[in-house]
Amino acid sequence: MPDQKDKKDKKAAPYSVDDILAEYGSGKYPKPKVVEFPEDRPAPPQKEAEEELPQPLVREAKKPAPKADAPIPEIVPENMGRAIGAQLHTLLRKADHYADHMYDQAEPDEETRRAEKYTPGVDREELPREEVPPRPPKLRVLKPRELPPDIPPAKLAAQRQKGLKGQGARVRLAILLSAAAAACSVELPLLPWAALGGMAEGFGLTVFQLRSLALTGLLLAVGLVCYEIPFQGARQLFTLRPQGEAVLFCAWIFTLLDGATAGRLAPRYVCLPYSAVTALGLAFALRGVHAKRRGDRLGAKAASQARSPYVVSWNEKLWSNRAAYVKASGTAAGFGSRLQMEDGGQRAYRVAAPLLILGSALCALMASVGQGEPGRFLWAASACFTAAGSWSALLVFGLPYRKLAERLNKAGAALAGWQGASRCGQGGVVVGDLDLFPPGSVTVTQVKVFGGVATEKVVAYTATMLRLMDCGLTRPFHDLLRTQGALYREVSGLEWHEGGASGMIRGKEVLVGTAAYMHLMEVPLPAGYNVKHAVYCAINGQLSGMFLLDYAMDGGVNPSLSALMRAGATPVLATRDPNLIPALLGQKFKLPVDKLEFPPVGRRLELSGPDAGEDGELVALLSREGLGVYCDAVVGGRRLRQATYWGLIFALAGSAVGLCLTFYLTSIAAYGSLTVVNFLVFMAAWLVPELLIANWVNQY
Repeated sequence: MPDQKDKKDKKAAPYSVDDILAEYGSGKYPKPKVVEFPEDRPAPPQKEAEEELPQPLVREAKKPAPKADAPIPEIVPENMGRAIGAQLHTLLRKADHYADHMYDQAEPDEETRRAEKYTPGVDREELPREEVPPRPPKLRVLKPRELPPDIPPAKLAAQRQKGLKGQGARVRLAILLSAAAAACSVELPLLPWAALGGMAEGFGLTVFQLRSLALTGLLLAVGLVCYEIPFQGARQLFTLRPQGEAVLFCAWIFTLLDGATAGRLAPRYVCLPYSAVTALGLAFALRGVHAKRRGDRLGAKAASQARSPYVVSWNEKLWSNRAAYVKASGTAAGFGSRLQMEDGGQRAYRVAAPLLILGSALCALMASVGQGEPGRFLWAASACFTAAGSWSALLVFGLPYRKLAERLNKAGAALAGWQGASRCGQGGVVVGDLDLFPPGSVTVTQVKVFGGVATEKVVAYTATMLRLMDCGLTRPFHDLLRTQGALYREVSGLEWHEGGASGMIRGKEVLVGTAAYMHLMEVPLPAGYNVKHAVYCAINGQLSGMFLLDYAMDGGVNPSLSALMRAGATPVLATRDPNLIPALLGQKFKLPVDKLEFPPVGRRLELSGPDAGEDGELVALLSREGLGVYCDAVVGGRRLRQATYWGLIFALAGSAVGLCLTFYLTSIAAYGSLTVVNFLVFMAAWLVPELLIANWVNQY
């Protein structure tokens, strides 16, 4: 549009037709002016404009020259059509301006470029979402949970050792007696039972009854050898808290009664008592108790090897809003209490045992009294309770636990029983400096001093800073400090940074870190001294010392990380050594750094601090350094939990299927189908998965 006329001539004529046509594209008009559209355009004062320009068309204010931040003038014609056209024209120019500058970014300054170049990349942590507060629960009176006494590991190992060999001998004896009962129940050519006819007639019995009494005697002997199982079962029934032992006790009692009355209350044909099946159930149950006791002894023995063991704890939502495992120095407090608590199999049978006992009793009643044959109640009850008492009922935790405890004991780890294994699942595993490089893996190979500073002073300043940083370099620099005859100094104002730390020693600013950290702090390095595997020391902004380091990683670190990741655990690098960043670990040691998480320096300090695992649940105790034993405890505990769950599934499924089959066969009086041999084959078939699972638990 043409420029505004002089303010003195307020009564000038309005715009001409040529001016308007030139603005809206008709006729000849000059080249239009293009004004850049700013982000925020201030609204012009409307009232003042109307006072100064009363003409029907608002004229554009006279300006010396268009600027980049000048507002785009708006055209307001006198009719509606031209008003809409002017607004559309203005909107199109605004859209063009936005499209031209939508990807423009401010150029980073020199400090930002330097930070991006020399600062290692870190992973961003997922913050917890704001959750709606749960509704307050209803008030209930709960009894306080009674925990077993916290016995010291050494004393607990001595208690578990007492009588352990005798119990193992009784397990072997029970298996031999059960094998004899199985041989007595099978028709073999080498065992001419018909030859006992004369002996049986002398006692006024038949051969069938004589064999039944012999089987009953063997079953009674097995019950006395495995006295822990019937005693615990009777106690559980008396206190109305039945578990797996209670089911086996009922099977033992009814099988004894059935064998003692075989052939007298009801015709049995060729179906002998199930003494062999019940006896093997008692023998395997005692073996499970023995295996758990051996596992407890091995775990307590491993926990007592160190006065200040490393405590592996499980913390909920510790890193990135997920659960994580932390290893820190601590004590064995609470280990003995957790080792004596119930395992996963016992907890499951607290719910399953009452149902199995009630179901077996009802099935026996319906198969005998319900069919009008009360005389075969003992036979039906013996069959139902024996099928419900799975052979692997007490093996589901004890057997794999003992196998895993043997491996962990050799590695120097002790799992806190089922309480520790139940916490082992997916999550993060905090890995520190000493996990990757235990003491002795890092050595100082060369010392270089600059600027005429005394070597003793540079070593003292660097060792002091690294001691306060509490990283994996503390021990090698402590040895270097002793060889130089230097002493630690006092430090104030310690501050952490990515790649190093700073502090004040005797009024001088001391920087200790990597070469990238020196570049970041604008400390010039001489040509040829930019080394990755080194620690630098700068005093008052001038380079004073360089220490070349040699990192020797154990060959078991990479397999341990792979085992953790296969188990669903994500390693979280909480390293304090400024050199241990993903770039170095990936290039030099070929670690899978793309699958590792590297928190910022502040979070690394929190995760690797001594208070990181205070609020967590105890999982295991370690008496050795290194990632291998740490991995064995976490992965082994997770496998033990999975093995227990799968063992329970097969054990309870076998009990349910066996109970249904025995109920059907006893209800139709199928003596020829429900023989001892068929029963033994059925029970052994459900035992095979448990043995395979127990051998799988330590194969990693």
